[in-house]
Amino acid sequence: MWAYVDESGNTGNKIFDPNQPHYITAALISKTNFDLVNKAALLQISHKVDSDALHANELGVAKIEIIASDLHRLLKKSPSRFFFSRLEKRYLATAKVFDTYFDAGENVAVPWHVYWVKHLKLLLMFKLSHAVVTEEVASIVWDCLTASNERTSKELFVQGAEAMLGNVDRLYDARSRQLATDALTWARDNPQAFTTFVKNKVDRLLNAPNFVAFTNLLDGIEHHSKKWDRPVRQIVHDEQSQFGKTLTKWHAIISDSSRKEEQPVHFPGEERPYRFGRVLGSEFTMSTEQNSAGLQVIDVILWLFKRTLDGKEIGNRSGELLNYAMKNALQNDMSFAGVEGSLESDLNTMMSADMSREQLEFGENFVRENEARRLAAMQAAEAAGLPSAD
Repeated sequence: MWAYVDESGNTGNKIFDPNQPHYITAALISKTNFDLVNKAALLQISHKVDSDALHANELGVAKIEIIASDLHRLLKKSPSRFFFSRLEKRYLATAKVFDTYFDAGENVAVPWHVYWVKHLKLLLMFKLSHAVVTEEVASIVWDCLTASNERTSKELFVQGAEAMLGNVDRLYDARSRQLATDALTWARDNPQAFTTFVKNKVDRLLNAPNFVAFTNLLDGIEHHSKKWDRPVRQIVHDEQSQFGKTLTKWHAIISDSSRKEEQPVHFPGEERPYRFGRVLGSEFTMSTEQNSAGLQVIDVILWLFKRTLDGKEIGNRSGELLNYAMKNALQNDMSFAGVEGSLESDLNTMMSADMSREQLEFGENFVRENEARRLAAMQAAEAAGLPSAD
């Protein structure tokens, strides 16, 4: 199968642009080479609006409405599925702050389960987002992660920790205040224990919304591949000048056919094992809408999707086209609202389930033992004299 990918809201590492709060990715997924099969048909459709190629921004609402039914029929003839991903940049910035300071693999003051059990991690992250991680803090930490030299990165890391420590008293519950204070104090005093600086400029872009959305995209394409029981032959991405090398490099790593032999990882609290390999053996190419029928179609659908998200009107036939795509799509919503809805649903299920006395005792012992390990690790690190901010 083939996939054709377009994006909107690209601000690169400048993620605090109030005019583009979201980064949106969409993919047209086809059982056939859409470019090869539909090139002539799409050219005929384009001629209806006096164009040689469809570019939604240039066409606007009125012209897209003229050709929407033609595109709808074309997609019905070519078995197609879709993937939509919305990434809220403010959510991503907060998640990066949390992963930078509260990774239990680097911060000995963070209990193992608070970071590695997804629901507990998200609970603490949401508490911090409301009280501790201000936009100023997020900006400091983003500059820390994208700094061009290690000294600047570490200075900003310490600055971010100090800024958050000044907000910890805003946390509602005593346990969260204790954990945040211990973790941020230890981070401030031991910045060399944390990975904040990446020397390679291409790899520094791994923090950007473009890369995070790309990993979600590969998950969506992989899902359709398994559902159709077809290997992914080619992924055609709208040309990227800034992120092309980063996306190409990551695709090569994650799609390496040798990953087929890897053992799945079982994350705590997750029912299904996780496999790092995706779209194994597929080809990844960059192209332009001018040269790809698939990219032209997904450009139009993405434009309509974003327009509805922004509360703007589209025509009736355009609405039918978008509705067809949405009915045949997977969606990923990495935003505070989207993640909160999923988290609340999971927690309601967990909290309403019956628990035996044995399960409760196991949980109590687990937390008690992890707290003892945390305190012992902090004491051992202090005694070992890890490099400090000085």
